[in-house]
Amino acid sequence: MSGYREPRRFRCIHRRHSECGLTLIELLVSLAILTILTSFIVGGLSTAIRAFSADRRNSVEAATNAAGESLRSLIASAMPVANALQPGSLLFDGQREELRFVTLSEGRALRGGPQDVRIRRRNDELVIEVFGALREGGSRKPPVSSTTIVAGLRDIRFRYFGVAGSNGEAIWRDDWIKARRLPALIEIGFNFKEAERNGPAVVVALRNEGAPGGS
Repeated sequence: MSGYREPRRFRCIHRRHSECGLTLIELLVSLAILTILTSFIVGGLSTAIRAFSADRRNSVEAATNAAGESLRSLIASAMPVANALQPGSLLFDGQREELRFVTLSEGRALRGGPQDVRIRRRNDELVIEVFGALREGGSRKPPVSSTTIVAGLRDIRFRYFGVAGSNGEAIWRDDWIKARRLPALIEIGFNFKEAERNGPAVVVALRNEGAPGGS
């Protein structure tokens, strides 16, 4: 007597159930792999974004520091030039957000000799305006060039330390106008819109401090 054989119809049903089970397992495995890949992609994007942000911060910080050093060097070279239109005072106007003075150019970026320059805030930018060589009689003229050295400012503050007259006590002032002498120190405080760019104030010592002739 031959052994019992399962009807063909039931064998097909069992095979289809087995195939369905394998397909479900494959789907679960695929979902797990997709989840892992997604986590890697998201992690990679996050790392790339952080690296980009850090690189941008470093670039902005480097640009800000370079601008600060250029500004420090320019201000330190201010010269005590007498104002022919206002006897007893210098061609130096120091205000809270603006500074105008005469500097000596070595003939590299500018024509050699005394140059009339102004540093001021224009909207959110700090600009340096060059008025060129002084006119006869000390009169001033419109700027011949304007250069933005830093952007993103909320405001800027200049302060001045020294003796404004022929004698007296050296103190900090918010302006330095119609003075007989150059200030000894100038403080520059930057206030950027991005708070992380803010740092301590920069203090500049003028190399040609004093009155014309070094008195």
